[in-house]
Amino acid sequence: MPPFSIRRCTVNDAATMASLGARLFTETYGPTHPEPELSRYLARSFSVDVVREAIAEEGVTMLLVEDLHGSAIAYAYLRSSAEPPSGVGGDRVFEIVRFYVDGAAQGRGVGAALMNECFNHAKNRGADMLWLQVWKEAPWAVGFYERMGFSVVGSAPFYFGDRIGDDHIMSKSL
Repeated sequence: MPPFSIRRCTVNDAATMASLGARLFTETYGPTHPEPELSRYLARSFSVDVVREAIAEEGVTMLLVEDLHGSAIAYAYLRSSAEPPSGVGGDRVFEIVRFYVDGAAQGRGVGAALMNECFNHAKNRGADMLWLQVWKEAPWAVGFYERMGFSVVGSAPFYFGDRIGDDHIMSKSL
């Protein structure tokens, strides 16, 4: 049995998910995405109300990974994608909006288990294609997604204040 568990979030998990999301985004991108825009982005993207509304939204699933002590160590945010970007095929498409694993938990199978849970969840909801957007300058993330079967099918901008990043669009057939 792995030293962690994965479960679907409810609106009662909004505060935990907001805190975890802000912490892991900062851990991952804080050094390359400076203040004051970092704080503005976190406030817009990870407020408890915004996360609660997302969890309650039709077609959205948030998965939470907890260690044996009940501490949140990773999460994934999936949603149905009625209008996927160019390059992403499929009849019933889902997007992984966010996928983060605490740095201290990386390399322990948490990410692979969480991604497999994303695959299973999307398939159970009838998806035939899964896609995500990832920063091109994050080779560790791109490599992980490639190991999980995703391939680059296009690119898209990521707006962070005045800065515009260049992201890969990656997809995987289910």
